[in-house]
Amino acid sequence: MKKSIAHQYIIHNNLLHKALRYKKFTAGLLGGLISLGSAPVLAQSSTDDGTLEEMIVTANRYAQTANESLASVSVITREDIEQSPAYDLPELLAGQAGVVIRSTGPYGQQTSLFLRGSNSNHVLILVDGVKLYSATAGSTALQHIPLTQIERIEIVRGPRSSLYGAEAIGGVIQIFTRRSEQQNSARLELGTGSNNSREVNTGLSLVGDKAQFSVNARHFNTDGIDTIVHDSVNDNDGYRNNAFNAQFDYRFNSALSFATSLMDIQGEVNYDNCYNSITFTSSDACTSDFKQQTISNSFKFTPGGIWDGQLQFSRSKDFDENYSDAQRQYTFETERDAISFTNNFQLSDTQLFALGADYADDTVSSDFLDASTPNSRDNTAVFALWNQQLDQLQLNLSVRSDDNEQFDRHATGNIALGYPLAENLSGFISYGTAFKAPTFNDLYSAFGGNPDLQPEESASTEIGVSGMINDASWSFNIYQTDIDNLIIYDQTTFTSENIAQSQIRGAELNSSLQLAKWQFDLALSYTDPRNKSGDDKDRVLQSRPKQTLSIQVSRDFGRFALGSSLLAQSQRYTSSDNSESSPGYGLLNAHASYQLNKNMSVEAKLSNLLDKDYILNQGFGTTYSTLGRSLFVNLAYQL
Repeated sequence: MKKSIAHQYIIHNNLLHKALRYKKFTAGLLGGLISLGSAPVLAQSSTDDGTLEEMIVTANRYAQTANESLASVSVITREDIEQSPAYDLPELLAGQAGVVIRSTGPYGQQTSLFLRGSNSNHVLILVDGVKLYSATAGSTALQHIPLTQIERIEIVRGPRSSLYGAEAIGGVIQIFTRRSEQQNSARLELGTGSNNSREVNTGLSLVGDKAQFSVNARHFNTDGIDTIVHDSVNDNDGYRNNAFNAQFDYRFNSALSFATSLMDIQGEVNYDNCYNSITFTSSDACTSDFKQQTISNSFKFTPGGIWDGQLQFSRSKDFDENYSDAQRQYTFETERDAISFTNNFQLSDTQLFALGADYADDTVSSDFLDASTPNSRDNTAVFALWNQQLDQLQLNLSVRSDDNEQFDRHATGNIALGYPLAENLSGFISYGTAFKAPTFNDLYSAFGGNPDLQPEESASTEIGVSGMINDASWSFNIYQTDIDNLIIYDQTTFTSENIAQSQIRGAELNSSLQLAKWQFDLALSYTDPRNKSGDDKDRVLQSRPKQTLSIQVSRDFGRFALGSSLLAQSQRYTSSDNSESSPGYGLLNAHASYQLNKNMSVEAKLSNLLDKDYILNQGFGTTYSTLGRSLFVNLAYQL
């Protein structure tokens, strides 16, 4: 019997008592308290013309501007989401520099995200500061997180293990769920579109002197399309998604505040080409019941002086149960309990020091794994960061030590130097290391697990330059990442194995320009990921196109807004020996909205405007379908 959301929430709040039994975390926590010292720079930074620069928190775990982070950072705001033609989160992220999406079809089908050519499980995904992923697969089911539940997204490219631990080889993507408006409000949205798609969204925000509360709910249902390209038309594969998120913030006084958040997503997706272990046949009558959940409780301390801090207790869950011909086949479930304590010390106007401790315990349950192998592991870590402004030179230095129950201790670090090269022109250079422990599937899967796998380790160097010219801003970054013991699934031996060495080189250009009231945004990426050892030496790693281009154009005419986007990608190899590939493609999408009156608006999104045939994923004789021309119309009422 599945536990209710309320029951899950009660279990999560017992973490405060459970934490007292976590000896390794307690030791790290005491070490952090003994060394107490730093408050983050929370004030907004002003430019020369008096405008306020947007603050980010993901790059270095404290609030700062993008330039101060000395990293390649992108921010997607709620306004950007509403003006985008994207119909889901993977499509939205595909328009960002360095991001490549591979999926087994639209509408909730399995999706992988590659950032800067690294593996799909080399990207750390956070939801309101909580790590959400499957410890068996090692990645996050981004396809199930609705855009209507998202307030903001921060993307940090490059290694961040020195602050976040494992998985952050390619970067970190943090999703912030919808929060309270500035005033009491309510909204209702009704949508319909191609393939008999239907959507209902509702939200409520209540704002008081000391407290804020918001709740958002969404239901989506579609008949879908046939997810596999067949010789003849077979069945459509439908999708159902029910999502809910709630936020509550309360400030006790100027020195203490509390925040709690909950996101719960569950539903059902139909797909093709699954194996029935009872009849020993392949089937197209496949169903997956899924559930994703994050819960977070945070206490923030802002007593004034040089110190402030945050104590967070969190739980996340990833659940997937699969059926073939209505017969249950296998289940994957991950439950993660975590505690984080961060301390920030503003030692002077030009010097900040941060110290923190993290504890996490992952427990998995799956009949896909060898029953005699471990089903849980914990990780304890301490980290420190130092930010120093020396005249015009800025220095960021971070170090972290992770003690993994299965793979012992790993130390990672990052150093970055930033310098203004000229007026409205700045540059930085950075070097960072990262690691990733093998997943439970990598180690213990009954279908190709290898218990002798070693953790992946990486070292990355990056040079970045950014500037502004009138109403245009731009950034250019080049990087190289060397990965030792890269884990791949060998398609000839059907076993996970380590590649001794691989190397990824790349460059990215981002630019934004406002011209004659039109907004132009460009993201151009070049990625060259190669195997540097074994029989496949110097071959390109599969599923990664070398060139990607995204152009977005929009304009606000007052009550009417119009926008379009172009996404183009070069060919990608679909086999490790580079003998098979899928061709490149270009997609044109459009978006329009109209404010009918003070409270009501209507919007339309048209995907694949030219009805292009293209391929995102193929292999083992299977080609997965993509959407043709599709329309979705949404009517919104805001009170």
